[in-house]
Amino acid sequence: MNIKDLSYYVALTEQKNFSAVAAQFNVSQPTISAAIKRLEAELRTKLLLRGNPHQPIQITATGNQVLVHARQILAEAQLMRIEVAHIDHDQLSIGMPPIIEIAYFPQVARQLPTSIFNQIEPVSQGSLAVLTNLKNGQLDLALLGYLDELDEPDITVERFDQQPFTIVVARNHPLAQQPRLAFKQLQHYPFVALKHHFVHRQAFQRLARQNHIQPPIIFESNEIQSVLNMVANQVGIALMSQAVPIDDRQLVRIPLTDTTVPQFNVGLAYRRSTQFSPVQSQLVNQIRQAFKNQ
Repeated sequence: MNIKDLSYYVALTEQKNFSAVAAQFNVSQPTISAAIKRLEAELRTKLLLRGNPHQPIQITATGNQVLVHARQILAEAQLMRIEVAHIDHDQLSIGMPPIIEIAYFPQVARQLPTSIFNQIEPVSQGSLAVLTNLKNGQLDLALLGYLDELDEPDITVERFDQQPFTIVVARNHPLAQQPRLAFKQLQHYPFVALKHHFVHRQAFQRLARQNHIQPPIIFESNEIQSVLNMVANQVGIALMSQAVPIDDRQLVRIPLTDTTVPQFNVGLAYRRSTQFSPVQSQLVNQIRQAFKNQ
């Protein structure tokens, strides 16, 4: 089975037009038609219904089933190309959310030999984006933040730390004198928050659902320091993991009394299918040991 034929087929199911697909791949229309005929002959089924040339083509029931597998095959082929390229160059692309980059990676990095930094490419993204890019092969390794045990059969995660979420307020805020808080007490207090692709936002939404409330979010950012600066200036309060270092004396951290407070987990994640080269394996082991020793 030809990978290029599958590429043509997937594009055709999306565009429903032979001419458009031919233009997309810069080939002739008969090339696309021949590819579909080869697939149909090999699979002994009709994939597409071609009626009026002025109407979009239709996909048969078996055509839809083939489409599911074709997308998986193309994704695996792309993943294979990426992994082979990374192995050939003995490089590791490592994704990490800003919180881990700030709170954990400096302590890990100081334990690593300086030579390692020529072979790793750190990528800073929110945890959800890191997980997506780890799965699609854009990243080889991830220092991941997550709430629960990851239900990802293709990903292995080794957890190294777990920290509760807390409330952060300005020192002169009315809540600052409270030794503890229940999230339900915060129903009418404005929050500043990290954006939706951060695990912190998932934790906020979970606490809101558990307590059947929806505190207002009046400002959101991709930057932790930006959120903390807004809190220090009493724009709002924030939900922050205990993992986030807070050195500003203008800020106060308050524990939550909720029975089920979300936990911020930190782990080293990689695809189960990845076959690291000897050099890459050594790099991974050095990073793993540094996390254990921090």
